Amino acid sequence: MKKFLVLMMVGLASMRLSYAVADGAGHATVSEDDKSAWANLPPVYFCGEAVPVHEETVARRLVSALVKNTNYNRALYEIRQRASAFFPVIEPIMARYKIPADFKYLPLVESALRAEAVSSAGAVGYWQLMPGTARELGLTVESQYDERQHLLKSTDAACRYLRFLHAKLGSWTLAAAAYNNGIGNLLSSIRRQRERDYYYLRLNAETGKYLYRILAFKELFDNYTSYRYVLPLDVWKTLSEPLPKVALPADPEKPLLADSDLINATQAAVEEPVVVKSDATQRPQEMPLPNAADVFRGGIKARLAEAGILKRGQVWVFHLTLDGMADGKSVDQGDVLYAIVEDIDPKTNKVFLRGEKLYSKSNRETYDLTLAAVDASTGRIGIYLPDMEQVKAGWISTWKVM
Repeated sequence: MKKFLVLMMVGLASMRLSYAVADGAGHATVSEDDKSAWANLPPVYFCGEAVPVHEETVARRLVSALVKNTNYNRALYEIRQRASAFFPVIEPIMARYKIPADFKYLPLVESALRAEAVSSAGAVGYWQLMPGTARELGLTVESQYDERQHLLKSTDAACRYLRFLHAKLGSWTLAAAAYNNGIGNLLSSIRRQRERDYYYLRLNAETGKYLYRILAFKELFDNYTSYRYVLPLDVWKTLSEPLPKVALPADPEKPLLADSDLINATQAAVEEPVVVKSDATQRPQEMPLPNAADVFRGGIKARLAEAGILKRGQVWVFHLTLDGMADGKSVDQGDVLYAIVEDIDPKTNKVFLRGEKLYSKSNRETYDLTLAAVDASTGRIGIYLPDMEQVKAGWISTWKVM
């Protein structure tokens, strides 16, 4: 993902952890060749997992992340302001999904908490979700309606995604790496290198630095007093400066923080996006069912393999994209779901697809199985007619047992 962020490296002069020397500008100075600069770091943890700062390579990378971009001291203050406004909004959502609080620093690295952030790969929003991942998580991604830019909905989706990654990898550290690099790429590196410890894996440059950038924010915001002789004195003063109760407008000349008013930006982020219905092709607002999240977690996932005509009675063929359970039967990735177009309702502007049979590749048997395609963001049966083009383009659909 595209790198957006703040935090420190411009003048690594000559730095000592035990005795700092200040230059004329009031900056602590350090030598990268002076091993004492890396030898006495405090204990550091990520989601309860100890960071091996006793290893010189790990210590060097962490200190490098800490002192990166020290010339952007004002931006560091402003990102503290932004975080102070946004963290109280996202922390309760993370707690509900039992996501460790350290992950609140992830969107600072991803987007500087900017809704409009867009990466070169197409990731968008606070949590920099890719279109396919966002849709599978139940978010609407359209040209005029992109829920990746909605703070509450995108945070909810990101938390569910992080829970999935942790369940697969068994480590929050690896979950963070997979969030950046993709779980497939990370698992490939783990298998090839026979190593499951992030700090000893050989990864691409961005993913190799990714966790250190998150740790840098955590340590600077929560534990800066332990780095007094690592950080320039003006940064130390900035981090210790009390924040105003009401966040002030950001400097509009800094592209890092483009919003003109942090309070207004936060308020806009948590408000529901409004879609104006000008014709039948636009999506109406629909409240989610209380069990929408359960539908997402328990639903079968499938991608269209063969489209029929969009007409009642026509057969469409889908391939399952995840292992799971359906009506007491185990289903596997790659199994074939045969569905028919049950109805096209002009009143609701929905297409209703009903799965009738499922072919198990492992058992080479066909089962009768009644499934319905649902909108994963609401848990309601039916797919909006405009979304059918995205289904044809590879959007992963969610199905639940009837």
